[in-house]
Parts: sequence; C-alpha cells; structure tokens
Amino acid sequence: MEAIGAINMGKAQQDMYNAQAKQAEMQARNQVLQNRAEVLNHKRQGIEVLKKISQNLASINARAAAGSIDPFSGSVQNLAIYNLGKGATDFYTSRENQMIGQAQSSIIEAGGSMQSAQYRMAGKLARQQGYINAIGIMSDKAIQAAGLVGG
Repeated sequence: MEAIGAINMGKAQQDMYNAQAKQAEMQARNQVLQNRAEVLNHKRQGIEVLKKISQNLASINARAAAGSIDPFSGSVQNLAIYNLGKGATDFYTSRENQMIGQAQSSIIEAGGSMQSAQYRMAGKLARQQGYINAIGIMSDKAIQAAGLVGG
C-alpha cells in the first residue's frame, strides 16, 4: 500500500506542476494581450500626431494666404519646418514605443513558454521520484520479509 501511495503522490505532484505550467502560459498570454493593447495605443498616438501635423500645416498655409503672405518662404516656412520637426519627433517616439512593445511581447511569450516547460519537467521528475520511492519501499518490505533485517 505504501508503494502505491508513493506512486500516487508522484502523479499528484505531476498534476500540480502541469496545472502550474498551464497557469504560467495563461499569465504570459494575458500579459501579451495587455502589451498588444499598449502597442495599438502607441500606433493610434502616432496616427494622431500625423493628423495634427497635417492640420497645423494647413492652418499655417491658410493663415498666410489669407494675409497675402507667401506660405512657402520666410518666417511662415520656418514655422512649417518647426511644426514638421516637432511632429516627426513625436511620431518616431510613438513608433519606437510600438517596436519596444512588440519586442516585449516576444520576451513575455518566450518567458511563459520557458516557465511552462520547467514546470512540466518538474512534474515528470516528481512522477519518476514517486516510482523510485515505491521501488525503495518494496525493496525494504522484501528485505524485511526475507528476515535479513530485523523488523
């Protein structure tokens, strides 16, 4: 009976580790989904920056033209160039944030897979240890039954 208990204990530990492996995978997936939402938010911000640049340039040109000023020279052009530079910086910052977020997702997925594999391996080892313990128990009982050890 003790040997069967050792085997069952090993199997129960394996089941526990397998459950932890599934939980690690689910947590990683959840983190990846949260990260993807952030990446999409950065993408949306980049699109908004591009829209603002377009609107600002249109406003600059319209105001200059309304005042009979050439919108493509002098201080009006300098204002447009400044607007483009600032907008480009904001856009590329948003783009870099997207790329960082995508890289983080890959790292999170790999980490979840690695942790899951470790739990599964621990489960296999626990099951094997259960069998080894059962063999040890049966050997002890056999030795006791043979009268080789005082019992």
